[in-house]
Amino acid sequence: MRSPSWSLDSRVRLAAMVLILTILPVAYIAATNALLPHESLAFAAGWTESSFSGWTVNVSQGTSAFLAVSNGTLSVISAGTVTTEQFAAADSPNLSAANITKYPFLIVSVKAPAYYVAARIGIWTGKGPLLLVLVKTYPDTAWHTEVVDLRSFGVSWETPIRTLQLGWTSVERSAPGGTQVEFQGLELARRVGGLA
Repeated sequence: MRSPSWSLDSRVRLAAMVLILTILPVAYIAATNALLPHESLAFAAGWTESSFSGWTVNVSQGTSAFLAVSNGTLSVISAGTVTTEQFAAADSPNLSAANITKYPFLIVSVKAPAYYVAARIGIWTGKGPLLLVLVKTYPDTAWHTEVVDLRSFGVSWETPIRTLQLGWTSVERSAPGGTQVEFQGLELARRVGGLA
């Protein structure tokens, strides 16, 4: 039969080991964060769009939408129901003057109203179909900034963007008329500091 003191000692040792195994990883991460420098994502814009002048409506067959611009914010608003997989969007004018090789990051802030509406960003280079570079829902109605590396989609100076499309699509269930997604802070940029 084990003595009570041995049982108590083994419990104390076990508790100490669990405590050490719990604290050690947290302490290691905290020390690493404190001692090692961290890079932050910083960008320099090479092209910006704040007026959204000349943008046109582009929608799925069977639905309609309109655009509203106010204080540098583009709103894409459905005029009627947008059923699942349909989209409502704004198409940009020709962007072939933008230097994608030097400024490969597409940055834009998005505000979407509900989980069943996904922000949808596409690019067209003049060759092949529209490339969707973002289709994303958000858990709230706050502004969310997205950074897309266009090099991942094969876009370069040799294959410039002809059209940039900012819009949204209905997912899971239909979106009623008046549903809107907003975009602002649109720019093409390069990364500065750290690895570019």
